[in-house]
Amino acid sequence: MPATETALPRSPADSALTGSGWRTWVPLLALVFALGALVLLPVLRARLVEPLHNDLRSQIEPARGVVTRIHLALAMEGTLAREFMERRDTLLLAGYREALADELAAYKELAPHIDRLGPSVRSEFNAVKLLQLSWHDALERSFNAPPVTASRSLSSRDGEDPFHPAQYERLLVGAARLDEALSNAADKRWAEAAATNRIQRWLSIVVGLIALIAAMIVAWLGRGLRLYAVAADRDRRELERALDARARLVRGITHDLKNPLTAIIGYTELLAAGVKGPLSPDQRASVDRIDRSARSLLSLIDDLLNMSRAESGQLTIAPRPTNLESVVQEAIEEHAATAAAAGQRISVEVASDLPTVTTDPQRVRQVLGNLLSNAIKYTPPGGSISVRSSLGARDDSSGDERGVCIQVSDTGPGIPDDKRAVIFDEFSRLEIHRNKPGVGLGLSIARRISRLLGGDLTVDADKGRGSVFTLWLPLGVDGPDNAASAARSLR
Repeated sequence: MPATETALPRSPADSALTGSGWRTWVPLLALVFALGALVLLPVLRARLVEPLHNDLRSQIEPARGVVTRIHLALAMEGTLAREFMERRDTLLLAGYREALADELAAYKELAPHIDRLGPSVRSEFNAVKLLQLSWHDALERSFNAPPVTASRSLSSRDGEDPFHPAQYERLLVGAARLDEALSNAADKRWAEAAATNRIQRWLSIVVGLIALIAAMIVAWLGRGLRLYAVAADRDRRELERALDARARLVRGITHDLKNPLTAIIGYTELLAAGVKGPLSPDQRASVDRIDRSARSLLSLIDDLLNMSRAESGQLTIAPRPTNLESVVQEAIEEHAATAAAAGQRISVEVASDLPTVTTDPQRVRQVLGNLLSNAIKYTPPGGSISVRSSLGARDDSSGDERGVCIQVSDTGPGIPDDKRAVIFDEFSRLEIHRNKPGVGLGLSIARRISRLLGGDLTVDADKGRGSVFTLWLPLGVDGPDNAASAARSLR
């Protein structure tokens, strides 16, 4: 249960980084997104456009070249076939056969490309192949028939022309349509690539504008944060000067007040001892009241001085191997007489296996003294106070951090559940304690010292059923560096 410490006021830079943090993160995220997009857009474009270019380079352009070969082969076949039918020269027939072989090789070479260029190109390719088979079959029949018989047998279909010009023209038209389909496929891919490039170009422009705007906003925010940081540093220095001035004032006042108070206490002791003559009962009662009031005021001055030292980081520790049993006994002996005068009983229970702990015995005694003083102050006459020490884990530890627990319990009025968090605040007092002496600094200082020792001070109390304060101390500290770090964390 953390205590409420004296904290530095929130600076403008703190507000800029917390309350308005989204104003910084949004442009930063936008800038990171835009820069990432500028890197990824070319990669995405390459992944989209490269397949189209691959189709153009490896499929469409080679296919169009093969179709051109088919056109040339058909032209040569047509010329050679007509001349052969007129002259019946076997050399012409051999040339025709050679052109036909080249045409068939072109179809075979074209087939793998056609399968990857879409249904329209495949349909035109199949139509050309059918027309090619039909025309060449007709030519073969004309070649194998006698010249006269051939003209008579084919007169009903092709106007007595054994060349079959109608089929040949349909084949040429089909080859032209195949070439046109290939051109359309190429145009489609060029259009897709151009559209992708346009989209990528516009996206790059938009993302670049976003990056530019975000960078301007980040630069503006950076300038504002630098101004905030300068102002915060100035406020911090002013606050440190104010705290230092207050600490010097408190130290000066406490020093000036302690001297006359010490003199007052000394004179009251002399009067009580009868140095100036015997005292009447009324006089002795007055001297006792003066002594109690002076000592209470001296205790308050010590508390103020300790608080000032804690705030300025001057509350230090001197750790050394310590027998906590003797420290507990000394603290109890210092308060035994006060407890007896209040009609209270103090019991102590120390574990037999309590190890030697590396800590500051004077500071531990100071914390125990504060806890015992409060217990005596708030426990009614006839009540009891117990002090127990044992090995145990830290109350708020999630691991196996071992240390020594010293519990101071009483049978006083207890503490309401909703007030446990505030009793460790400076100048914090409960309504049920308003009639008791003190200003509410003891527990705050005790917790500061406990944490400076590397431990903690917690409370477990129920209203009307007493309180249990637990001082937890680690088995050892790391030395002065650790103490200085802890002192800084308390400021």
